Amino acid sequence: MKSKLFYLDLAICALWMVSLTCVRGLWTESVFVLSVLVILCRFVISLSLAHKEKRSWLPLLAYIPLTAVFLVKSRHNGIVDILDYTSALTSLEFTVSSRRVIGMSLVLWLLVLPYICYLYLLVRRQLVRTGLTWRELSGAILWRGRFEKTVSAMLSITLVTLLTGWSMNMSLCRVMCLTAVPLTYWLLCRYHRVKADKLWVLVMAMGIFWYAQVFAGAWRAVMLLVSFGLVAYVGTRLYRNIRNNLQVSVYVLYAGMILPSFAIGYNQYACMNYARDGFHGSFPYSGIIYITDDTRQLYGLRDRYGLIIEPEYERIQESGRVDDFVYLYILQKDGYNRYYNIFSDKYVHEPDIQPQLQHEVRNILEDYFTGHGNGYDDKGHITVTELSEGKTIADVRITMDGTPYLSYSGENFLAEDSVWLSSGEFLRNDSVRVWYSVKRSLSYAVNVPDDPSAKYRIYVRLATDSIPADSTLVGLAEKVAAATR
Repeated sequence: MKSKLFYLDLAICALWMVSLTCVRGLWTESVFVLSVLVILCRFVISLSLAHKEKRSWLPLLAYIPLTAVFLVKSRHNGIVDILDYTSALTSLEFTVSSRRVIGMSLVLWLLVLPYICYLYLLVRRQLVRTGLTWRELSGAILWRGRFEKTVSAMLSITLVTLLTGWSMNMSLCRVMCLTAVPLTYWLLCRYHRVKADKLWVLVMAMGIFWYAQVFAGAWRAVMLLVSFGLVAYVGTRLYRNIRNNLQVSVYVLYAGMILPSFAIGYNQYACMNYARDGFHGSFPYSGIIYITDDTRQLYGLRDRYGLIIEPEYERIQESGRVDDFVYLYILQKDGYNRYYNIFSDKYVHEPDIQPQLQHEVRNILEDYFTGHGNGYDDKGHITVTELSEGKTIADVRITMDGTPYLSYSGENFLAEDSVWLSSGEFLRNDSVRVWYSVKRSLSYAVNVPDDPSAKYRIYVRLATDSIPADSTLVGLAEKVAAATR
């Protein structure tokens, strides 16, 4: 009954079940119940053929109309999705021909192989009438004996764990991560009638796996290795009792990597160099997770399978929505915005800002405020415009609030923002309203180079408690001009 081919068949059926469950769009379709019946019927066929039951023709006959209606009515059959999820998880690129070969092999295995096996056993006269009842052949075999009950219980735990991880509810995910693996180990030991000792080791291993999410690089790699090593240690103790190398090896892989990954809802073996930023996602896209670099000051995005956006932005904000679904993320860095459309996986409304120049201008203005110890609500604004095309290639706005912080608003930063100045001209204003304060501002514009062949125009604006000196703005403009070369 328990041949390697039988275990392989159960594994492929379980993979099909997981693949169909992961198709979220299928949940709301009327054929979802039908998909569940198809998978259960396939498991019943496998178990009845494992018993070499002569009346296995009953589930085989029921499987034909169920599968036919399911394939016709459903947009997702779960078989092609197996390749899609494998590609996303492993970064393997399947060619068109390889997808066809593997996909057809899975179709033959899941839909045709049971009938071939039945005919083979029938011709060889190996089919017998066993003690299985008609009720058991109609589905009750799934909870008939110790083996069937154990398989059904472990598949149920896998499904519940997968759906919990899919929800990304961190309280539930933590509970499932800590309990699912010890529970499956207890079921396996109960089936083999051995003592399920060292359960606390598995709980500790899953705790390490859970908290590895907020670490990056070598720390996470070590924690994941320790977690898997503890599971392997428990597996070696199980092997001493059951002496089944295949079962123990598959269980260690299943309990050490697959099941805990289902519990947390994503593959944390991808993006090892970046840590998860807290145990929360981007609502309502629960599968979009914020990540951060080693400094814990720059942020990016990843999904369940891998990296979306490198963690190189100071802030990420959610913007446009369609039917309450966020589709646009505002990525903020060095005082300018980029827009990422998650539906199309593209950057949209790209600014004309030159990132390197923007970064240098930011440092120039921040150094000025930091070095002069200015007070609250003081403001500074520097822009660089490319004259030939009229593009703003640098735009930095800083407000003092004890420390300098960047403004990302597209509105006028100071009252003089809309005033045009000639090259070398200054503009003073003794009454600039900034929040609850009244500041004095000085604006200055200069062309670079300051002749008819000018390529850039630099605007420098400062608003402080006292009128800044002309030389201060000229000095800032000269530093910016040096950065443009």
